[in-house]
Amino acid sequence: MNQFGHNFRLTLWGESHGAQIGVSMDGVPAGIPLSEADFAKDLARRRSGAP
Repeated sequence: MNQFGHNFRLTLWGESHGAQIGVSMDGVPAGIPLSEADFAKDLARRRSGAP
């Protein structure tokens, strides 16, 4: 698991040998447009078998 930030906290997580990966966000101000595509590159690094 990688965690970044204090007021706006972003956590990337993934199973070591499984298919589950995800992003948890805390403190995101209202009105900021975010999508899965914004985190695709970071999530790909957490995917099982990633370099």
